[in-house]
Amino acid sequence: MKLLKNLGLACLTLTAVGCSTVSYQSMGIRGGYSEKQINEYTYRVHYSGNGSVTLEQAIEFALLRSAVIAHQQGVDTFTSAKYSANVSRTYAGTPGVYVNKPSAYLDISLSNEQATDKSVACDKFASLFRLMAMQEAPRPVTHDTQRCIEQVQQKYQLTEQQIFDKK
Repeated sequence: MKLLKNLGLACLTLTAVGCSTVSYQSMGIRGGYSEKQINEYTYRVHYSGNGSVTLEQAIEFALLRSAVIAHQQGVDTFTSAKYSANVSRTYAGTPGVYVNKPSAYLDISLSNEQATDKSVACDKFASLFRLMAMQEAPRPVTHDTQRCIEQVQQKYQLTEQQIFDKK
């Protein structure tokens, strides 16, 4: 009976681990991205992860979603501003077990200006993002739309289908 109980617990654990993986995807029960259009040129983008997503990944997936929005709107660059990031601890239902859930929020402005040498690479932005968010003094940062998509796609080995949410 004890063996059966342990086997059941192992299956349940494996199922939970298999369901907990999250990557770049639209918001669902396992987390993901969402956005809200504030005006014609401004969006608020949010990425919420689960226990298998790091804060760096949450930030980069929020930036990737921002770049996809810019791409869909036909603009070459976007500027991120008003960003924040946090990690909440959630009770996992097992005594003493908590899951860290990172979230990243940012407002983006779309523009059709050519990217400058002063644009910040999306795959290197997470550390700068966290530093400015901690100082509560975020400054606007410009990103090249296509380079951002390419950098994050390569870093996380995402397919075009995953990035552009093609069913």
